[in-house]
Amino acid sequence: MTDAVTTRDQPLIAIDVVPMSFSAAGLLVATARRQYDPYAGQEALPGVLLHPAERLTDAARRALRTKAGIGPETVRHLAQIGAFDGPERDPRNAAISIAFVAVADSPAVAGRASDASEAAPSGAQPSAVWRDAAGAEPSLPFDHDRIIEAALDHARTRLWRDTALTRALLGPRFTTADAARLQTGLTGSAPDPGNLNRSLRTNAALVRSAEPAASAPGRRGGRPPVTWTWQG
Repeated sequence: MTDAVTTRDQPLIAIDVVPMSFSAAGLLVATARRQYDPYAGQEALPGVLLHPAERLTDAARRALRTKAGIGPETVRHLAQIGAFDGPERDPRNAAISIAFVAVADSPAVAGRASDASEAAPSGAQPSAVWRDAAGAEPSLPFDHDRIIEAALDHARTRLWRDTALTRALLGPRFTTADAARLQTGLTGSAPDPGNLNRSLRTNAALVRSAEPAASAPGRRGGRPPVTWTWQG
C-alpha cells in the first residue's frame, strides 16, 4: 500500500514596504502607481512577490527599487514590522504580506503628492509619491492602509528607544525643534518642551553640538537653536 500524495495550495508571500522620510517638509510616507493588475493605475505600497530562494530584506529592497525608484543608497534604515494575512486581501490568491518600513533620504519636491494625479507615461521609470503621514492616501488597495498605520505605530512606539530608527529619521545632526516636530508628526501632539529637553540631555546616545545650527529662514536675532549629534 502506498501513501496518497497530498497537494496543498500554498498562499502567496508578498513583501510590502512603507517608505518613510522626515525633513523640513515634515514626516512623509510614500506610495507608487501600480503598473499591472490587480489595481493597475492605483497608488499602493511598493511590493513584490517573494522569489523562492530570496531573503526577505533582499525582496524589500527590490520592491523599493523596482516599484518606487528608491535605490539602496538612499535607504537609511530597513526593518520588518509584521505579517498581515486574510483570505480576501489579494484578489489573485490567498496571500500573506511580510511588511517593512524603510527610512529613506528626503524626497525631491517633484515626488510630492501633487504629482499623484498625473499618469506615468508608458515605460517611465518607477517613482514614489510622497505624502504627509497624517494625510496618507485613504482606501489603498489590498490592506495597505493598515500596513501604513502599523509602520507609523512602529516608529511611534520605538522613537528614542530604537537608536538606529531614530537616527535614520532625524539624520546625523538635528535641533531640538526638529526632534519636537518629529514627535508631533508621529503622535499628533507637541511634546512638553521641558520634558523633551530633559530627555535629550540625558540620552546617552546624544551629544550636544558645540557648533550652533544655521538660523531658520526668516529667523532674526535671538539665541541660535541647540543642535545634537549622535555618539559614534
